[in-house]
Amino acid sequence: MADVMTAPDGPVAGVNYVAADTELKAGAIGFWGGMVQAVTHIAPGLNILLGLTFIVSFAGIGAPIAYIIGGIICLGVAVVLTQLAKNFTGAGGYFLYVSSTIGPRTGWLTTWLYFLYDPVGVSSVLAFTALLVDQTVNAQYHLHIIWYVWFFAFLAVVTAFTLFGISLSARAMLILGGLEILIFLILALSGLASPGPGGFNANSFNPGNLPSAKGLYLGVVFTILALSGFEAVAPLAEETENPRRNLPIAIVLSTIGVAAFYAFVNWGVLVGHGTNGVSAGNFTQSSQIFELAKRLWSGAWVAVLIATVNSALAVSIAIQNATTRVFFGMGRIGALPRWLGKAHPRWKTPSNAILAMTVLTVVIAMVLGSTMGPVNQFGMIGIVQTLGLIVVYSMGNIGALWYYRRKRRTEFNWLLHGLIPVATSAALVWVGWKTVQGLHIFGLPTPLDFAPWIAIAWLVAGLLILFFLSRTGREEWLFKAGQSTMERPETAAEAAHRPAI
Repeated sequence: MADVMTAPDGPVAGVNYVAADTELKAGAIGFWGGMVQAVTHIAPGLNILLGLTFIVSFAGIGAPIAYIIGGIICLGVAVVLTQLAKNFTGAGGYFLYVSSTIGPRTGWLTTWLYFLYDPVGVSSVLAFTALLVDQTVNAQYHLHIIWYVWFFAFLAVVTAFTLFGISLSARAMLILGGLEILIFLILALSGLASPGPGGFNANSFNPGNLPSAKGLYLGVVFTILALSGFEAVAPLAEETENPRRNLPIAIVLSTIGVAAFYAFVNWGVLVGHGTNGVSAGNFTQSSQIFELAKRLWSGAWVAVLIATVNSALAVSIAIQNATTRVFFGMGRIGALPRWLGKAHPRWKTPSNAILAMTVLTVVIAMVLGSTMGPVNQFGMIGIVQTLGLIVVYSMGNIGALWYYRRKRRTEFNWLLHGLIPVATSAALVWVGWKTVQGLHIFGLPTPLDFAPWIAIAWLVAGLLILFFLSRTGREEWLFKAGQSTMERPETAAEAAHRPAI
């Protein structure tokens, strides 16, 4: 039974805060499991293949500088997130954080925008990867297997690993994520050891080689997108050993580690390709990385394709783990259908939420992938995700500032709870503005140009739902939102085993 403790100083009067045992498998993953969840959700391998060429198209050989600046901004967001994660350890993620710091209405609306991010991510990642594999295998081996087949094969793997236990999926992500990172690191080292035209040099870290300030700014925009995902470990709090300690460390270290990985691999690939032949706008296809791998490794280039598939599977597992825990947390307290808040009695995973997520993934891929193609689906959803994510991160920043300023004044730190949240929120808003500015939102010549309108329509729909429920007095769910502040008691094993890392 749960012990219910009324918190009179909570953000909304009458909201109960609960300390309870969890239906999920408590302490199933430790620090390294959390690190794996965070790193694989960022999808370093997939983003190297897809993001590097896009960022280089703006920043030229100075792209590693964009990764460093973007990494600093994301690190600021990550630091703020740790300040929330060490105080709230339920399965609701940003829904829990914002509901508990600002209020349930804002928390629900933030999660409504979050639904533009993770819940649609598996569909776009797997559909795009399926098409990439189809086209690459057909071009190299003259074997055509339509992308639908690859998509359902990948989805079956993701669903199986997320359904049969968080420990199993953590091990799968460790293997897949470790393999992708290793392959791309070796590719970067090979490029540095066997440079193309221009020879071995560190020109990528010289600001004077940036084509323009605008090019740098746009490179930073997409670097932030490439680094998003570090927050995915937060919804696994109930299943993480010593979450107050392990989650903040995993969030920060994963952000720093992947940003450094991006900068190094980018540098190695550019040197291997030949810096003399790289300029903004002429290094814009993923196939150029395959060609580099062929020059360096001959037939072993296929390892890069394998690493890309591994990255897609690992990030999809991470996304599904994070999303289904949010569905579970909201369903458990009635903010979403209660059917979603049921855990499997044997596997201790949110099985109903996983089933719902799988069905949603299929529907989105078949509707969007079949009508506009996986490439346009990936691009359009990516922009929609970015705009929604900007609001989610910013609300978390505001929540942290508000919470520490009003509820924990003795712990308030002007750097951690003041300057960093404000500065990173401003940077995120700038990212959103630059994203929209680069589109043709009134002409709508491509599917990508519809993305801002989809995000706006989704926000308006959420506001209308809130208004309707408020006007009709149907706000029981509002108080239930506050009840999602569940913190399971520490297990005996956790109390006895608090590793240094």
